[in-house]
Amino acid sequence: MSATGVGADGVVVSIPAQSGYLSLCRVNASAIGAMLGFGVDALDDLRLAVTEAVTWSLDRSKSGTRMELSVSGVDGKLHFAVVAEASETASPDIDDLASAILGAMVDEFSTKLEDGRTRLAFSKSRSPE
Repeated sequence: MSATGVGADGVVVSIPAQSGYLSLCRVNASAIGAMLGFGVDALDDLRLAVTEAVTWSLDRSKSGTRMELSVSGVDGKLHFAVVAEASETASPDIDDLASAILGAMVDEFSTKLEDGRTRLAFSKSRSPE
């Protein structure tokens, strides 16, 4: 693992594209969410959304590569993205179940395949609790 950038409002981390690093992704996103004042339920939603996003990326990543995770927060809104080198068979499509989970957990999300890299990004606003 290597931190590739840290700012006042976020963090960018490069990790191996392996499922064993999923918990690290969830912890990073939860820490930023907690700093933004997200409540317990919103943090649980956030962890589930991160799980779906990273799993989507792992399913499309080239073996032996790294993923870049970025999490930032501004004005009570958290922005998350995971980018990875795509396998030859990667598609930007997302299955119905993952789409339903992300749609229920976050405000908006998008997927894309460009220049041999996959990207799944989402944002979630802090809700009053």
